[in-house]
Amino acid sequence: MFSDPVLQQAAGGVIASVVGTTATRLGVTLRSLGSRALKEDEEIVKWFDTYRITESAPQSADLPSTITDSELLQILEGEEFHAVIHELLAARLTDAPEKEIADIRSLLESTLGYASPSVDFSDLANALFEYYDAEVCSITGRLQGVSSEFLPRIRSEAFSARMVSSLRAIERRLISYESTDPEGDREFLLRYRNHVQEEFGKIEPPDFERRRRVPIDNLYVTPEITELVTPPPPAIDVWELGRTIDRTVLLGDPGGGKTTASKVLMHWHASGDDRAIPFLVTLRDFASQDPPERSVLSHVEHNLDIIYQCPPPEGLVSRLFLAGSALVIFDGLDELIDTARRSEVTTIVERFCTEYPMVKVLVTSRLVGYDQARLDDQYFVRYRVGGFDDVRVNEYVRKWFSQEDGFSNEEAESLTESFMSESSSVADLRSNPLMLALMCILYRGEGSIPQNRPEVYEQCASLLFRKWDARRRIHTELRARPHVEPALRHLAYWLFSRQDAESAVTRGSLIRETASFLHERGFESAEEAQEAAEEFVDFCKGRAWVFSDAGTTARGEALYTFTHRTFLEYFAAAYLSSVNDTPEKLAKVLAPHVTKDEWEVVAELAVQMKDRSTDQGAARIFRSLLHDRRYTAIDSRSSLLCFLSACLQSVDPPPAVVRDLCRSSLQHLLRGDMDALQIFSPLLILIKCGGAYHEIIASEIMSTVDDLVASDDPLKRLSGIRIAVWCNPKNSGVSRGSLISISPDTQAFWDDFTGSNTRRFTSEIISACEDDSGFLRLALEKELVSLTQVLGTPGGIEKLTVGGHSIGIFGTRWSPYLPTQAIKFAKEPQEVSEKEILEMSVVGRYIGDRPSPPWVPTDPAHWMPFISPRCDQISLPPLPPDAFLGSSVLLMIIVELSGDVGFKDGSPNDLGYLSALFPYLLKRISPELEIELPILPVAQELQGTLQLWATREVDFLREHVRATDGF
Repeated sequence: MFSDPVLQQAAGGVIASVVGTTATRLGVTLRSLGSRALKEDEEIVKWFDTYRITESAPQSADLPSTITDSELLQILEGEEFHAVIHELLAARLTDAPEKEIADIRSLLESTLGYASPSVDFSDLANALFEYYDAEVCSITGRLQGVSSEFLPRIRSEAFSARMVSSLRAIERRLISYESTDPEGDREFLLRYRNHVQEEFGKIEPPDFERRRRVPIDNLYVTPEITELVTPPPPAIDVWELGRTIDRTVLLGDPGGGKTTASKVLMHWHASGDDRAIPFLVTLRDFASQDPPERSVLSHVEHNLDIIYQCPPPEGLVSRLFLAGSALVIFDGLDELIDTARRSEVTTIVERFCTEYPMVKVLVTSRLVGYDQARLDDQYFVRYRVGGFDDVRVNEYVRKWFSQEDGFSNEEAESLTESFMSESSSVADLRSNPLMLALMCILYRGEGSIPQNRPEVYEQCASLLFRKWDARRRIHTELRARPHVEPALRHLAYWLFSRQDAESAVTRGSLIRETASFLHERGFESAEEAQEAAEEFVDFCKGRAWVFSDAGTTARGEALYTFTHRTFLEYFAAAYLSSVNDTPEKLAKVLAPHVTKDEWEVVAELAVQMKDRSTDQGAARIFRSLLHDRRYTAIDSRSSLLCFLSACLQSVDPPPAVVRDLCRSSLQHLLRGDMDALQIFSPLLILIKCGGAYHEIIASEIMSTVDDLVASDDPLKRLSGIRIAVWCNPKNSGVSRGSLISISPDTQAFWDDFTGSNTRRFTSEIISACEDDSGFLRLALEKELVSLTQVLGTPGGIEKLTVGGHSIGIFGTRWSPYLPTQAIKFAKEPQEVSEKEILEMSVVGRYIGDRPSPPWVPTDPAHWMPFISPRCDQISLPPLPPDAFLGSSVLLMIIVELSGDVGFKDGSPNDLGYLSALFPYLLKRISPELEIELPILPVAQELQGTLQLWATREVDFLREHVRATDGF
């Protein structure tokens, strides 16, 4: 018998890791089911989150003498061993047949033997299986005790699908260990990791002068990455994302750093032996044929053979996928321009995940257009890459200039300072990583910074074609020199619009397409055009920012592709603007794409260019699209209006056109549910992007509001008031394209607008409080009613504590008023106002007058973790006793509902004004701990109640029965 420290260390850790992973996956699925999820299921997830391992360890004969403790620990803590225990948990949760349990027993022994072939693991494997099976059976037994409904549901409903897939893969995993060569596999993986580290250890910033590969640490700045849930949790960096990837989607704007993040993650994973083996699948290459000519597995193996010159041992990649030892990054879903193709590839990715249920997957895509080919929310968690704030911009610019030859550290610092100052007027442009890099290039070469995107691209092209070679005293004789930029525009559009061919094209194809173009423009014979085309293609491939070498065909012919998609889009837009003689013709070409959320960047750039080259160009395009009767369905009309609204960031049509756009957006808003994304998006994007047209937009909104409020229909009147008091950019996080932030002037205008309307409609808002939680929250916030009044009505505390506050427009639901206030006392005590202290005192007196819980109904929602360790420990005055009681009870209600909300790993001081409450909260979520509960500054009878709550003898929540009495 033994209780070896190695097994002691590994035993509980493996179970905790597997249980935590299962809880996360169940939580993602549960969140996607929304109201269909039962309360019991939420309790299970909460139980999983707080599950604690017993101090037991496997009982067995002696450990094998031919393996060291560290080697054994590395095996037990590895992904493949964890995968076996996960499959065992899946089998017991889904009541799998005993044959599958026996297969898992065999799989565990095979996994140990594969990890160290020279060791006899038979006795240890049997002991480990018996231990882990007993632990897993104990877990399922306790689950049954928590809820008799959960196990039947998990065995029949959607969120067990991944577990079932895991079980179906067991036999394939067992087969995969037959005839393996573990030493050969390890040698291959070592070589492959080295290849990946070498390829992705440096990043290549855009540069016109030369190709540069800069070590990641010397240039890369991680953006903020935020999970797309409400409320959003704290932002993370790219390495934290790497640690959390399971089924993950990374969304962002063009040039926002998605592909760079993918490459950084490839390097990071390859650099750690304890991390998953990373594989990159560039989707434009994978889906270059329709349908794709290879499966995902075959595509990865093909790239290993051809690209890395490192053919894998037979069956190894499949085994890595099955065992959960691999990460597959599918980069560039958005680069499949046609939405139907995108949907096809989405389906392929989902089927791949079903076939290999343990593999880790990351998919990158632009935010706009993702919903048209969205991955299943039951399994995939969405994150968004944010733009650079000023601190990150400064860091990147300093690193960029520090890499430049001939610049000392002092000169780099000086250039950074002047760049930051001169670019402050275009802060939205520099927040985009790719645009920031381009601006650094132009600042180095020109000493000035363009004010909008087309000018950035135009100056880049000018720098290359008309100035750069001359500055370097290089003169290239090109017979096609007068046609260089038109030819580049033609080729860009040709590549951009090819839906049924490879994204990378052969040198021969480029020459043929260029020759065809040139033959019509100045070259009489096909032979002359051919020769000029050859010169042109060689000229372009010599400039790394234009064409990049993409390898060769099977016959050895060179393949090329545009280096940066942003430049491909710019020149494609320039082509559209130049070949469509009139704005109306351009509008007709763009319409079928913008109404399907395609060509967003290209279309907006084309509108800007046509506006600059044609009198009233933008106005004519706006009018043509607004009055196009072909696209009147809700989805297509919404996309069209959103596109035109977003264009106001970069063009300035006449006021009458903006009025027309605003009326159309308001008419669209009133076509259906104002909380539906496709209904409210046009108006929301309009007020965010309206720029100098704020007054015009506001006057049109108020004209509509006045008509609605004058109606005899009470629902129309209420809709009018909703528009009037909540038509404010801060009332929704929905964005579009390059729209990253709202200018202070824009925000101040709409704050004044909605504030004025709130005062105008005070009586109507107070009246609406009786039945509408959104208006109730607004009335309290603006002090139109008092908290004492609300709590004095039947069900008043429930209205402010349960369910949140829907404003009925822009899809926004605010968190419940009172718990949100209490969180501020714990999380941001320095921001607490006198008004908020007085309101917590009102709650405290309310509780004091009703000393017997439960006080409020339970809530179907869960609170995300919101408390984190604080760096700034500040001295706070004591709260008035009533305010302490009120805020404390509200925080205790949140913890009772959601478990640990982030405080457990902190210290009492992390709870701000409520630090004295820390032991009570910790005892509630960890009843096995011996914790002394201090006396709190509350009445004696309530002191006992709070202590009973901490020991789980009293609950503050009762079963939910919503009150029907009005305010």
